[in-house]
Amino acid sequence: MKRYALPLLALSLLVSAPPAHALPRQEPWIEVRTANFTLFSSAGEGQVRQVGADLERLRDALSQLSPGLVLNSPVPTYVLVFRNAAALQPYLRTFNGQPLSSAGYFLSTQWANYVAVNGDRRGDEKGIVYHEYLHYVLRNNYTGLPLWLHEGLAEYYSTFEVGKDEARIGLAIAQHVTWLRNHPMIPLAALFAVDERSPEYNETSRRGSFYAESWALVHYLISGNPERRRQALELLRLAQTGTPPAKLFGEAFGGNPTVLEGELRTYLKSYTFNVTRLPLRAETNLAMEARPLPFSEALYRLGELLASLSQGGDDHRAAAGEHFRAALAAQPNHGPALAGLGFLEELAGHRQAALALYEKAAPLAPDDFLVQYRYAALLLKDDEDLESLRKARAALAQAVRLRPDFGEGWAQLGYTYQREDVLPAEAVRALETAHRLLPSRIEIAYNLALAYARSGERQKAAEMIETMLAAGAEPAMLENAREALLNEDLRQAEELLDDQKLAEALPILEQVRAKTTREQRRTEIARRIDEVRSALNFNRFVDDYNRAVELANRGDVQGAIALLEPLLETTQDSFQLEQARTLLQKLKGPRKR
Repeated sequence: MKRYALPLLALSLLVSAPPAHALPRQEPWIEVRTANFTLFSSAGEGQVRQVGADLERLRDALSQLSPGLVLNSPVPTYVLVFRNAAALQPYLRTFNGQPLSSAGYFLSTQWANYVAVNGDRRGDEKGIVYHEYLHYVLRNNYTGLPLWLHEGLAEYYSTFEVGKDEARIGLAIAQHVTWLRNHPMIPLAALFAVDERSPEYNETSRRGSFYAESWALVHYLISGNPERRRQALELLRLAQTGTPPAKLFGEAFGGNPTVLEGELRTYLKSYTFNVTRLPLRAETNLAMEARPLPFSEALYRLGELLASLSQGGDDHRAAAGEHFRAALAAQPNHGPALAGLGFLEELAGHRQAALALYEKAAPLAPDDFLVQYRYAALLLKDDEDLESLRKARAALAQAVRLRPDFGEGWAQLGYTYQREDVLPAEAVRALETAHRLLPSRIEIAYNLALAYARSGERQKAAEMIETMLAAGAEPAMLENAREALLNEDLRQAEELLDDQKLAEALPILEQVRAKTTREQRRTEIARRIDEVRSALNFNRFVDDYNRAVELANRGDVQGAIALLEPLLETTQDSFQLEQARTLLQKLKGPRKR
């Protein structure tokens, strides 16, 4: 493949171009690593450590309250704690080109989770971060959670608070209580029907009826009634097993939602909201490591946040580019910043320019899983080129060595083997790892089902197809998976035919023809069945004819005739029919004389 001719010149222009956006002022930055989060901040070590400890406490509380939840993230979680609201403002999400006013937010991508928060202690940043973190946890564990339950649980846990000896969850949210006191409730049947397209969901803030009532209902189910709590846990269990959202309420609660609606109205009138209290466990891992963060690294981390925000549009791309270029100006061999510029080129649709930058960045950052992953992911967009597949496989193998819990990396690594004539065991292991780390990703389950089918593990393939069915996979995807499983049956039938075991292959072919939903495949298999039946008939004629000759030569004329006469009724081939008739006439001739 011809390489892009201008990477060095393009890089020089990018690095030396005058900044179009304001960069953060140069000040001390710190990196703090906890057991499950990595924090970057200019707000001071004490504040950063407090944010990290609170997030670890929330994670521990979730593990106590819901032991079955999957809390280990398949990607790293980066928390950027800004000194104050002014420092956070350039890194806020935007809508129609304008920053969305917020004290913090949670952003999830395929390669990382990002938390951006105002660290000046005076805002509601923790509640926002906890709310968004709960959404992430719920999406990782449940594929079909109703929207009211998604938002209600996120709001319920957003009040998480750490005291001296205990953590508290389920504190009353004043704005929701006030709203519910002054506005009519949404009937529960209507609340359950709200989805992402509903006007109730697209409120400009979490102050409307949908959010308030979803929070209140979840609060009642969890903290207001032990029997309802049991039913709510059953609802979550059903959701985790793939029960369709429309059936969840009926199967978990039974009966009409108007009964529950009456109970909720009574609960709200009491103005008593029970709080769940958990002791702070001494075994919670709050160990932290802190180090000064070079300013070039801080610029890169901020640029990555902006680049991730810009995936849905170009509002932040120019600013991200300025941050990456400034990092390279401070440290010219900064591989991740160079790859960041490549990512921006990729977002802009400039594949060759992006590839040139990635190829320069990859050897400069051999220990950065994201650089290796992005390089490989772009190579895989040309998956017809075997050399690109080979390079992508090497880069992805490096990425998952660096980050063994990186589910997306394992998924793409498994995909690199799709052009192999014989699927190696490494491909299946990679996809199994990806499915374990990302169990709600249907496309990974699909690729694993195909891999099992190609590897001859029919039972595992069938079980994975059932998993896809329970998770609500699209009909076309299920059909493809089932047809892949039939491919294995066809392969088995062809092996039997190669071994001349025609009688054993025939019922397998007939079974595949009955199961396939593709008309062309059914026609092709029917033609193959006709060929096999014809061959079986031919062989059967040859066996009976030769046996008749053998009997005749031994003097058993009647036995030979008994074998030949049925052939006149069953043989379709005219040449064979003439042979049988001729021999039969010879055998019967002497008896007439």
